Amino acid sequence: MSLQPTLDTGVPRETAAIAHAAFPRGHAYLKLRDALGPIYADIQFADLFARVGQPAACPWRLALITLLQFSENLSDRRAADAVRARIDWKYLLGLDLSDPGFDASVLSEFRSRLVAGGAEALLFDTLLNLCRERGLLAKRGRQRTDATHVLGAVRSLNRLGCAIETLRAALNALAVAAPNWLRAHTEPSWIERYGRPLDDFHIPQGEAARRACAEEVGSDGHRLLVAIDAGTAPGWLREVPAVVVLRRVWLQNFRLSEGSDAGPHGGDRVRWRTEADGIPPALAMVASPYDPDVHYAKKRATTWIGYKVHVTETCDDGRPPLIVHVATTPAPVVDRAVLDPLHTALAAKDLLPARHLIDAAYIDADGLVSAARDHGVALTGPVSKDNQWQARTAGAFTLEAFHLDWDRQIAICPAGHSSRSWHPNHNLGRTVIRIRFATRDCEACSLKPRCTRSGRRLLTPRSREEHEALVAARAGEASPEFAADRRRRAGIEGTLSRGVRAMGLRRSRYLGLARTHLQHLLTATAINLGRLAAWSDRTPAVRTRRSAFARLMAQPTAA
Repeated sequence: MSLQPTLDTGVPRETAAIAHAAFPRGHAYLKLRDALGPIYADIQFADLFARVGQPAACPWRLALITLLQFSENLSDRRAADAVRARIDWKYLLGLDLSDPGFDASVLSEFRSRLVAGGAEALLFDTLLNLCRERGLLAKRGRQRTDATHVLGAVRSLNRLGCAIETLRAALNALAVAAPNWLRAHTEPSWIERYGRPLDDFHIPQGEAARRACAEEVGSDGHRLLVAIDAGTAPGWLREVPAVVVLRRVWLQNFRLSEGSDAGPHGGDRVRWRTEADGIPPALAMVASPYDPDVHYAKKRATTWIGYKVHVTETCDDGRPPLIVHVATTPAPVVDRAVLDPLHTALAAKDLLPARHLIDAAYIDADGLVSAARDHGVALTGPVSKDNQWQARTAGAFTLEAFHLDWDRQIAICPAGHSSRSWHPNHNLGRTVIRIRFATRDCEACSLKPRCTRSGRRLLTPRSREEHEALVAARAGEASPEFAADRRRRAGIEGTLSRGVRAMGLRRSRYLGLARTHLQHLLTATAINLGRLAAWSDRTPAVRTRRSAFARLMAQPTAA
């Protein structure tokens, strides 16, 4: 399709008259249109369309319709019906009352163009730039970040179930791509095993029987891969996406054994991998043949298969809270690994905060140092605690009780003894100092019961910068400013709650990380659009609802 730019000529007179008559007290969409105009322009989407061909639907209108769709959590069909039927939508879109709308498939095609053109963030960034022009984004203000889990659009499978379904998916794909070749290389028993859904596959009870079943499935998949890799097979069969996934799943879940462990006809035997054989970590493990990007993860009591979304928003007084960054990651990626890329992305958009309010999952000693050194950002959040027994025992000597002379590389204990050795230990990019005291000094010391339970005291501080940053952060947690920042950070929970409860943020609508990220960006843009509408209407933020019992117990007791 080709782009034929459509200029915004304002709201048609009849549409405006009917809309104002229908909403005499005003409406959020009407006020949003009056305050911000059309927001988008067709020229922004020029790279996503061909220069010749059938004219495409108006992209700037499709962008607004997509945001309204996500704001109200509508399907494509219901969103297309709303364009035809709703006066408030027609006003925002600048459409005539008699406009017939379009087919619902246009919205899916529009989203596909955004992903294919690498323009997932186009709608999000355009609205942020408009907010910057209106002075709604503070320079070096406060921001807060939190994350929530996202369920993938696939069913949860165990390892054996994933292997069976992967082989079944590969056979179905080859049946369409190369039917004659597959018919010549299919075992007669495969129709009974893999011709039906996984729910109809009989998996026996008992560990030995289940392992035998798994190895039978593994042998079937191995024979199929051997046939595909043979020189007589068409080379393009190896590039079929379902076959690529099949190969990954078989390498991760099966191994070939030789010698006494060989098969009944000689040669290699396919064995089911156990933990002793080595199983890939969750971040590398394929959890579903239909979406290789989803992975299993566990955080405290929550276990899921899918992704994780990290949302960052402003929280400055006198301005609306606006989401300025959205990151979608595989589920097993830890929160602190997102922080530096997040700051780098904000720096590229000139949206770095001065103070970043985060929770304990994002913050550690090296993050405190790198954020301040590389980006000039002060992290505020609860840092890791000292879990040694000295920190839990009154009167015992923690690391802070020792004087560390970093220049001379000597530590002095509360009794005045100097350390015997000071050795930096580099591991996985982190530096830990191992400081040991002499056994003869510790054994003869009267303060030993308050210092160590072993023969001598061992200290393990981080590097100088990280240690000092960690000590300062722990000391700052007792200040009133830290308590105020913690209360302010809690506001991001409301943003996530709105995304989850009203817009389906916690459940992916699509397959693949790229499309799921597009969903999260559109959800964030829809939230920003709603907040701009409330800001322009001067609608105050609603306070958190409390139950009748909570309100009763908060009242002072009568004398």
